[in-house]
Amino acid sequence: MSESSTLNLYRMFYKINQFLKDYFAFNRTERKGVWLLFVLLIIALAIPFVLDFLPDAISDVDTQDAKRVQALQASLEIKEKEAKFHSFDAFHDHSSKEHYAFEASKTAHYFPFDPNTASETQLEELGIPKWLVKRVLNYRSKGGKFYKKEDLQRIYNFPPALYTSLSSYITLPEKSVGFNSFAKNTESNVDKSAVKESYKPVSFDLNRADTNDLKKIKGIGSKLAFRIINYRDKIGGFYEETQLKEVYGLDSSVVQETLKFAYVKNPILRKIKINEITAEDFKHFYLKSYVVKAIVAYRQQHGKFSSRKDLENIKVLDAKSLDKIAPYLEF
Repeated sequence: MSESSTLNLYRMFYKINQFLKDYFAFNRTERKGVWLLFVLLIIALAIPFVLDFLPDAISDVDTQDAKRVQALQASLEIKEKEAKFHSFDAFHDHSSKEHYAFEASKTAHYFPFDPNTASETQLEELGIPKWLVKRVLNYRSKGGKFYKKEDLQRIYNFPPALYTSLSSYITLPEKSVGFNSFAKNTESNVDKSAVKESYKPVSFDLNRADTNDLKKIKGIGSKLAFRIINYRDKIGGFYEETQLKEVYGLDSSVVQETLKFAYVKNPILRKIKINEITAEDFKHFYLKSYVVKAIVAYRQQHGKFSSRKDLENIKVLDAKSLDKIAPYLEF
C-alpha cells in the first residue's frame, strides 16, 4: 500500500472518529467499542463466503455409517416388540389351572353370590383375580347375563379349577312366573304368599350385599342401590354400619330403615400400606390430596410410621379424618 493510500485511509478513520465524537458525543472508550462492533460485523458477514471454499464435513463413508446405525436401531425395535409379545404369551401360558387354584385358595373367602349383581370387591373376596374380575364386569356392562352357573365359564380364560371351587356358591334367581300363570295354573303348588315373602327385607352384611338385597329396603331403588355399592368399593369396604350415612342422596329415614336389617361383621377392608405407598398411588375418598402429600413427606423426613399415634403429629391431618382413615391403614 502506498504512502498516499495509507494517509487517505487514516484521514477517513479520523473523520469517522471525529464524527462519532461530535455528533454522538461518544467518549474515547465508547468510540473504541463502536469500532470493535464494526469489525465483528464485517467478520460475521465474511464467514458464509469463507465456508463456501471449505470441503464438505461429511463424507460418503459417514453417510453409509449413518444408514447402518438407522438399520440397527430399526432391528432392535423389532426385536423389542417381539420380546414383549412373547412375554405376554408366556404370562398366559403360566396361567394354568393349578396356578389359579393356588391363588384362590390362598386369598378366597367364600359366600353365596349372584355373578349378575356381585360387586367388584365381592368378586375379589371370592378369590377371582383382578384381571378376571374386570372381564366379568365388562361382560355385564355390555348387556351380558348369567342365566345358569355354567355361563360363568363363557368369560375368556376363566380357570376351570376356579369355577369348580365357586360353583356351589353361585346363586341365580329363578325364572319369574307371570301373574296370569299363577291364576290359570290351578295345579301349581307355588304359594303366592311365599313369593311376596321373598321380597321382604332380611338381615344382610353391608359388605356382601348386592343390589337385590338393598332394593328390598323401602325407599331404595336401583339407582340408590348401585350408589351404595359404588361408595363401598370407593372407600374399600364398610367397617361400621354408620358409614352408610355418608352415601350421597341417601335420606336419613332411609338410612334408619336400612340399619334395621344391615350389619357389618368381620369386615375385609382394602388396606393401604402406609409405609410403602407413594404419593401418586395414595388416593382415598376420606383424604384430600394435600393431606396425602403431607403424610408421605412426613414419613420421608421422620421415617416409617409404627402406629396411628405417629400420624397425630401431622398438623394438616385432623382428628376426625384420622379416625375415619385409620381402619384402612396397614403399618
